[in-house]
Amino acid sequence: MKKKLNSPYLYAGLTAFAVLTAVLLLIFIMFRRKELAAGFDVIVTILQPFFIGSVLAYLLAPLCNIFERRLGKILPKNDLGKKLTEGGAVFLSALSALAVLAVLILLIVPATVQSILSLVMSVPDYVRDFLGWANNRLADHPEIKKYLLNAVDVVYEKFDSWTQSELMPSIETILSGVGTSINVIVNLVLNVVIGFIISIYLLNSRRTFARQAKMTLYALFRPKAADMLFDEIKFADRMFSGFLRGKVLDSAIVGMICFVVLTIMKFPDVLLISVIVGVTNIIPFFGPFIGAVPSALIIFVMDPKKCIYFIIFIIILQQFDGNILGPKCMGNSINLSAFWVLFAILLFGGLWKVAGMIIGVPLFAVIYDIFKKFIYYKLKKNGKQDMLSSEDPPETSPPDEPTAAEPETPPAET
Repeated sequence: MKKKLNSPYLYAGLTAFAVLTAVLLLIFIMFRRKELAAGFDVIVTILQPFFIGSVLAYLLAPLCNIFERRLGKILPKNDLGKKLTEGGAVFLSALSALAVLAVLILLIVPATVQSILSLVMSVPDYVRDFLGWANNRLADHPEIKKYLLNAVDVVYEKFDSWTQSELMPSIETILSGVGTSINVIVNLVLNVVIGFIISIYLLNSRRTFARQAKMTLYALFRPKAADMLFDEIKFADRMFSGFLRGKVLDSAIVGMICFVVLTIMKFPDVLLISVIVGVTNIIPFFGPFIGAVPSALIIFVMDPKKCIYFIIFIIILQQFDGNILGPKCMGNSINLSAFWVLFAILLFGGLWKVAGMIIGVPLFAVIYDIFKKFIYYKLKKNGKQDMLSSEDPPETSPPDEPTAAEPETPPAET
C-alpha cells in the first residue's frame, strides 16, 4: 500500500518554497513596477469598451427587468413569445439609454457650453455692475466698502492675469494640437459605441452568464465556502445597485427640482447651475457643497441679492434630499455610520479621485461587512459569544427573488 506523504519535513519544505517564491515575486514586482504598470495600462486601454459596456449593462439591468415583466403580460407564453419578450426588453432598454444620451447631447450640453462662454465673456460687465451696486449700498459704510472694493480689485486682477497667462495660451495649445484632440475624441466615441454594443450582448445573456458564474463558483469551492461567497456577492450587488442606481436617480431629481425652482424665481444661467448641482450631488457628503460653491459665486457676480436666496434654497433642497428624497431613492442600501461614510470618501477619493468618491461608499460597505462577519466568527470560535450581546449578530443574506445577477437553475444543472 502506498504510504501517505505526511512527513513534517515535506510540509516544512513546501512552506519554505512558498515563502521563497513569494519573496522573489515581490522583488520582481518592485524592480519591474514601471514595466508592469505600463503593461497594465495597455490592458486597461484595450479592455476599456468592455468596462464601459459592463457598467452600462449593470445600470440598465433593472430597467430591462421592468420591460421584461411588462412585455411578459402582453405577449404569449410560448417559446416565440419568450424570445420576443427578452429581445424586446433589451431593445427598449437600449432605446431608453439612447434617448437619455440624445437629450444630454442635444439640449443640455450646448446650452451649458453657451452659458459658460457667455459668463466668461460677461465677467467685466458683471464686475462693473457689482461695483456700482456696492457703491450705492455701502455709501454709509466706507470701511466695509474699502475692503470689499480692494477684494474685488484683487480677484479681477487675478482673473485678468489668469486669462492672459494661462487661458489664452491653453486655447492656443489646444488649437495647435487639434489633430491629437480629435484623435482622442474619436477614440473615446468609438469606445463608447463599442461599449454600448457590448452592453446589449451582456443584457441579452445576463442570466446565462450569471448561471455559468455560479456553476464555476460551486465547482471551485466546497459547498459551504461557495454559499458564503455567493451570499457576499449578492450583498455586494445590493450595495452597489442600491447606492449607484439610487444616487443617479436622486441626483437627476435634484437637478430637475433646481431647474424648475430657479426658472420660476428668474435666476440667471438656470441650466448651467442646475447641471452643476445635479452632477455634483452624485458625490456623497461633499457633493452638495462642491456644487453649491461655484453656483453661488456665479449668481453672486450677477446679482448678490439673489445669491442669498440661492443659498437658502440649496440648504432647504439638501435637507429635503437628505431626509426624504435620498432615503426614498436608495432605501437602506448603505448601513454605515456617517464617520465611515466620510472615511470611505476620503480614502478612495484620494486613491481614485472622483470615481473613488462615487464608488468608495458601497465598496467600503462590502469590506466592512466581510470584516465584521470574520470578527463575529472568530469571537464565537474563541468562546466569546458574550461580547456580541451589545450588537446584533451578523445576518446572512436571505434568499431573494431571482434578479439579473441570479440564475434561475440550481448550480448542478447545465
